[in-house]
Amino acid sequence: MKIKTKYLKRIFLQPKALFFAFLLLTMCIRISNVEQPETVGVGERVEVTIDVDVTPAESASYFMVLGVLAPESWDIGSNATVSYTSDNASGTMRLATSSDPNYASQILDLAGIGENYGLVKWIVFISNTRIPATENVNFSGQIELSFDAGTENMKTQLGYLVGTSGWGITPGETSLRFTPCMEVTGGTNPVRDLCGPLPFPVTYQPAEFSYQDIIHINFDATKGASGGPTELIDAQEVYLCMKAKIDGESVEVCNSSGPLKMRSTGINKWRVSIWPQQIFNALPTDEITDITFSFVNQNGDIEVKNPDTGEDFELQANCSL
Repeated sequence: MKIKTKYLKRIFLQPKALFFAFLLLTMCIRISNVEQPETVGVGERVEVTIDVDVTPAESASYFMVLGVLAPESWDIGSNATVSYTSDNASGTMRLATSSDPNYASQILDLAGIGENYGLVKWIVFISNTRIPATENVNFSGQIELSFDAGTENMKTQLGYLVGTSGWGITPGETSLRFTPCMEVTGGTNPVRDLCGPLPFPVTYQPAEFSYQDIIHINFDATKGASGGPTELIDAQEVYLCMKAKIDGESVEVCNSSGPLKMRSTGINKWRVSIWPQQIFNALPTDEITDITFSFVNQNGDIEVKNPDTGEDFELQANCSL
């Protein structure tokens, strides 16, 4: 008897045996295709078709689970309709509630948010009836999803995940598809682009500099907190306010004239070229440290700081030479 036990252990510990055992225990779901528009107008209805192929791991019936990644501001949970047709059953899907498992959190942990930098969330829908299946008998179907696009110009990447209530939201038991970024047009706002890195209003030229260099500071008033514009959007004039320590003493320079006045380089885009020694009226022997800055309008009653910290922007020397 011991010999047989050892023999069985040797079989099931073999990688190939483990692989085939995994296949037998896996509910194979595959999103084979997603059809969605590349662009839509603000407030327009978005029509999406999701093709799904299923190989059941057992003869049973489960609720189908659909996760949809979309911008928070679209509120598709309140306006979406979802239906499905398949070889085995057809029906509609409902919005998940607090009495259901927390699928949205599980999907976020498993799938993330694609190329979006934020301001999106997973919305979950569950079939109203169970879908029957027979072990290892393939079947296919389509999910029809319809919802309203938001009311502002935006680029965003949508995502779709399909699973079942019986096998849960785990790797190997679900299928995930992120689609190319879709654009919503026709609004009055500057485009809010959620596809890509979090926008930041300040860039520098050159990329590497010391405090002895002439530094060009670029300011884009359209890139504020959470992807929205800054409070200086559409300002007529923009100025730099700067602070530093000169030999350990705090110095602030903030006025609406001279070298701190920025010049326009395009709609809501500004630039100023500074030489720290001149700005702070420092001697060549003075030590300049801890330079920070913000942007203000001509009256000084609107100020824009770092949207990530709420504090002044930091001008950190980074010359590698």
